[in-house]
Amino acid sequence: MPQINVLFRAKLKAGREQKFCKVASEMTKLTHAEHDGCISFTFHQHIEHPNDIFAYEQWRDQDAFHAHFARLATVYGAPNEGGILPAFLEGFFEEFQAEMFNVIE
Repeated sequence: MPQINVLFRAKLKAGREQKFCKVASEMTKLTHAEHDGCISFTFHQHIEHPNDIFAYEQWRDQDAFHAHFARLATVYGAPNEGGILPAFLEGFFEEFQAEMFNVIE
């Protein structure tokens, strides 16, 4: 199975930056500690626009990626109907998008 790469972009709701950064830091540590299929998982905050964040994720394969989402639901709760992220996490964002990429070899 091919490696999965995800670029996640979001605009945080005003006033939620500090709390989100704390949650993102905890999530990063948890992800690296619990997922052997995680190659990379990092959040980044724009220097001039602190409400703009992105995460770059690399997963060994689709199974590792799906295991990550199952673990997110266990830790942060279920997603809203039709959603993929836990509702708790979605509550930080005005908007978000995630795109998946394959490695060009």
